[in-house]
Amino acid sequence: MEQFFSETETGALPPSHMAISDYAYDKSNIIVFTTRLSPSLLEFWSDEFNFECSLRLLDDLKQQQKIADIKFHQQRHKALLTVLFTRYVINLVLGISNPFAPVSFTYNEYGKPLLPDFQFNSSSSNNIVCMVVEFSTHPIGVDLSHSKQKISNVNYLEEFRPIFDESEIPQVDTYFKFNHFWTLKEAFTKLLGSGLNIELAGFCFEVGEGFNAETYKYVGKQSQSGCYDYTLPWFQDVKVNVDKLKEKKNQFLESLEKEEFYCYSSILENGMGGDLPVIITIINQNKDKTVRPIEVQLERILNDYI
Repeated sequence: MEQFFSETETGALPPSHMAISDYAYDKSNIIVFTTRLSPSLLEFWSDEFNFECSLRLLDDLKQQQKIADIKFHQQRHKALLTVLFTRYVINLVLGISNPFAPVSFTYNEYGKPLLPDFQFNSSSSNNIVCMVVEFSTHPIGVDLSHSKQKISNVNYLEEFRPIFDESEIPQVDTYFKFNHFWTLKEAFTKLLGSGLNIELAGFCFEVGEGFNAETYKYVGKQSQSGCYDYTLPWFQDVKVNVDKLKEKKNQFLESLEKEEFYCYSSILENGMGGDLPVIITIINQNKDKTVRPIEVQLERILNDYI
């Protein structure tokens, strides 16, 4: 089993890295890293010293100023969380000893960030940020639904009917299913790297029965570690139909090496107090993959560096 968590020539990995290396995941898995703008992280950053020291870890004055200039605390904190988390995950996967070292991306013509060593994609929802990683030459996409949104839970289909193929309309008969389909659509466009430059009704999904907020309820896990693995039940009874894209010789579809798509959906946060459950959907092109979630508790990791 080949591990991707290892020491590098730059020195031994710090404690926060070593904790996760014990899990010994191999490159055959899909790893989904998640982190949260948790009450404990908000409390940690309510101390100006902690926030300023965390900001300086970016070692990029332009980026530091951009984040510092964000008016509202919640948005400012999430922006910093997103950058630190992204760097942490990528440096961890690459085995870089400095977990917050800058990362150099290349981009496709539609703005999708790329790295040569592995496939990755990210998404966020209110207080959650996630990144999926897969060692493959084939792209991957991920999307999260939102716990709070302004879309009507009654007239959603009337408002968004144009994004659905006719075969999908009968399937979108509840607000939960609408949100699930939304994540499927978004994750697929992110796999393609098309951004908004594609007709969402040009591809469609056939979703089996059984995916719901109760059966796939998120069960949290407590840990004192900076990183820890946990489990999610994955719903996979989803078929992707790209016939319309093929007929139109869609450039994004034709850029793929193959036309195989596999979907994984679960719940990352339960709906409560009027909030909706947060659905995560991953779409990849490699069959029989295991999806392994890892939670990153950034406030615990930052304590090693501040």
